[in-house]
Amino acid sequence: MGSDKAKKKPKGGSGGGYKWGSGFIWAGGQFAVNWFITYEVGLWQIGSACFSAFFAGWATSAFLGRFTKWGANTWVLLILGTIFGVAVFSGAFTGLSAALNWIRATDVTIDWAKLQAFLLSPSVIPPAVLGAMTGLYVKTKFPGGKK
Repeated sequence: MGSDKAKKKPKGGSGGGYKWGSGFIWAGGQFAVNWFITYEVGLWQIGSACFSAFFAGWATSAFLGRFTKWGANTWVLLILGTIFGVAVFSGAFTGLSAALNWIRATDVTIDWAKLQAFLLSPSVIPPAVLGAMTGLYVKTKFPGGKK
């Protein structure tokens, strides 16, 4: 029969492992910042920050994975990773305790002064660096691309 030939499967996994890897890179980076630089000793604060960093890394790599699938080059991923990493990390994903505030909120507004203060502070450096690293990581780990 003509259909007896086995179809060749592409090498590698399903292509989603880079999201988990990026999430763990962000969580590890956040843990290092909290433990060694800011000296936060509260287990809840460190765990909450690491969880939100994991989610920020996962979301950033998912976003960049889509652009990689469309054929984006390394420089585009570096720039998008930096921008999107800072946007996600400075936005709603500030910790588990912030989730309760968002659920209870009746009027959600943007505090532009607080956003500007964050973007001009040294605390923007870790998400910017991690975003750029995520761009490179996704480019090296993503199995596909436009063919």
